[in-house]
Amino acid sequence: MIESRNDASRNLEKALQALEQAKQRVANEKKKQNEKKRKAENHHKYIMGGIIVKYFPDCYRYDEGELNRILSVALQTRECQQIISKIKLESRETTPPQSTLANAENESEGGTE
Repeated sequence: MIESRNDASRNLEKALQALEQAKQRVANEKKKQNEKKRKAENHHKYIMGGIIVKYFPDCYRYDEGELNRILSVALQTRECQQIISKIKLESRETTPPQSTLANAENESEGGTE
């Protein structure tokens, strides 16, 4: 009887150890996924900032509130809304729906699936 209890105790200990290792693997995988997501988000932010600077080089003269005012008005103009609609229509015709963030993640990883 004592031996079977020791075996059960050892098996339980091994199972608990395996559980802890599995939890650690899950935590590591989540960490990797979060890092990938953050990297893709940062890449997207850098691209957006670069585009703003390219077409509005004076942007550094303005603070965040002023830039928000300028861009909100610019993006609401008829011309801007027309080009946004045109680009959305073109993207639906040429590619299956896929988020911009997913595209940025693929570009940051250096390839596609």
